[in-house]
Amino acid sequence: MADSYRYRCGECGHRTAWGSESRGAEAIGAHYGRSHPHVVPGGVVEFRKGSSCGGGCLIALVTLALLLIVVSRH
Repeated sequence: MADSYRYRCGECGHRTAWGSESRGAEAIGAHYGRSHPHVVPGGVVEFRKGSSCGGGCLIALVTLALLLIVVSRH
């Protein structure tokens, strides 16, 4: 999921390309340095749909919860 992050400038709406979290942070920092040099970087981080842990994590969490319930009853 290396291309799951995009940063949007809080001042002008500029968006970075989809990429890794660190690459996006560097790109938005460079944008602020060029376009808004006296403003603290801000804005929004967007996550690409489907970039979350998905069904695999949900199955693992449900299994863990059921296991904890079974263990606590014994």
